[in-house]
Order: sequence, then structure tokens, then C-alpha cells
Amino acid sequence: MSAIEDYRSALNRLKINKPLILPKGSAINKDTVALEAGRKRGSIKKSRDEHSDLIAEIEAAAANSDDEMRPSASQLIEKQKTLKKAAQIKLTALQKDYELALTKIASLEFENFTLRAALDEARQDTKGKNKITKLTKNRETLK
Repeated sequence: MSAIEDYRSALNRLKINKPLILPKGSAINKDTVALEAGRKRGSIKKSRDEHSDLIAEIEAAAANSDDEMRPSASQLIEKQKTLKKAAQIKLTALQKDYELALTKIASLEFENFTLRAALDEARQDTKGKNKITKLTKNRETLK
């Protein structure tokens, strides 16, 4: 296959959105056609006479694909509604997680407060044996 034939077959694959090398949905332009044909970016040049017809085909295909790919106003509205619904669901889930986290924080603060109080009480007690038993008794009452 000649280079021009490679470029044309690459252009056709891009038109039907079934490229072999590039990702699907790639824009149609000279560089993407060249890359899809397995050549380097910029290998299709206006200065080459043999590329003039090919460039015209690429530009026509690009113009057609732009018209086809533009979503209508109703499609845009539906997409926005879908995105809004997804955002609301995510917001609700985050609010539940936030409330749960606040509950856990309050519980841990209460436990911390009671343990500090028990520790202070144990430190004030002068008998060594009572320190340990009071601390463990207070801890058992928390459970």
C-alpha cells in the first residue's frame, strides 16, 4: 500500500469511529489521520502536491464530523439533568457520612473526657494499688 492509500484508509476508519491506533472519538485532522496511518504527526503537508486531494478530504470529513458530534439543546439539557441528579445523590451520601463522622467524634470526645477524669482521679490518689483499680473500674463502666 502506498502512503496515500494508508492515509485514506486511516481517514475512513476515523470517519466510522473505528480506529486501530488512536482512541475512539478522536478528532479528524491531518495529524490524527497521519498517526492512525502509522506515520509521524505532521507528515501530511500542504506543500506536497500529492497531499492536496487528501487534505481536502480530511477537511471535509472534519467539517461533517463536527456537525454530527454537536449535541442538540435537548441533549445538553438531559445531560445537565443527569449530572445534577448524580451530584444530588453524591451530596446526600456525603451528608450522611458527615453526620456519622460527627457522631463518632462526639463519642470519642466523651470517652476522652471520662478517661482523663479517671486518670486525674487516679493521679490524685496517693495509694499505688488504688490507682490501677480505679482506672480499670472506670474503664469497665464505659463499656
